[in-house]
Amino acid sequence: MDKIHMDKTQTVLDTTINFLAQMGFTDKIKPKVSFDEVSDRYLILLETDNPALLIGYHGNTLSGLQLFLGQHLHQILGEWINLTVDVNDYRQRREQSLKTLADSTVEKVLSSNQAYILPPMPASERRVVHMYLAEHPQVSTASSGLGRERSVIISPKV
Repeated sequence: MDKIHMDKTQTVLDTTINFLAQMGFTDKIKPKVSFDEVSDRYLILLETDNPALLIGYHGNTLSGLQLFLGQHLHQILGEWINLTVDVNDYRQRREQSLKTLADSTVEKVLSSNQAYILPPMPASERRVVHMYLAEHPQVSTASSGLGRERSVIISPKV
């Protein structure tokens, strides 16, 4: 990693620590920051004994924390950076459960030859499903709905 990314990584870590301290999480959360050169993304990993407090309902609190840190870092650095905030590997586990949901839905679609609509989900989660099934030879995906009610439709290919 070059010096610029090392400096930014330290800034991301310091900003995260300061924010968590202002929230009253001084010693309860251990943040780690790394930079992934392949995805050009900073990954902020938070480890805590009480992850539900930071994850929130369906990850809403975690998404808000990520948005806030991204905007605050933009003010500090003078540029937008890509970042992902994860708590106790929640996002990784959620991605795996979305893939499992997609697999079981594909089985239903293929056995019934009818389209199925997944429950509404945020754009980042819909993207996981779309990317996961993008090369599937027998089904296609599309998004439908507005706002928080937007969901993925998995259909048989014609």
